[in-house]
Amino acid sequence: MSAFSPSNLPETVDTLEKLMVWCGAAFHKINRTATSVEGTGSPSRVAQFGIYTVEASNTDRVIMRQSLLLNSDYAIDNKPVWENVQETSTDAIPTEFLAS
Repeated sequence: MSAFSPSNLPETVDTLEKLMVWCGAAFHKINRTATSVEGTGSPSRVAQFGIYTVEASNTDRVIMRQSLLLNSDYAIDNKPVWENVQETSTDAIPTEFLAS
């Protein structure tokens, strides 16, 4: 997994919403080409991040998607689900995401 320390967060990340977008963007930047097979058919990218315009309201929305592999015994080991996520990559967090 990519190492993380709370000191990596910019001071402006002060809400769960900002944290989710920061994490999604960093995970996407690190894993732009990683794919997984999630069902029958072609592989899908494990990290997707995009900004989309909603034409009806003329607003922009961030849409993120991450596909993370879980340990096979996640449902019976009594750990929180996030402790059962398997490593996707070991890349460092890109410098543009780090606190200054």
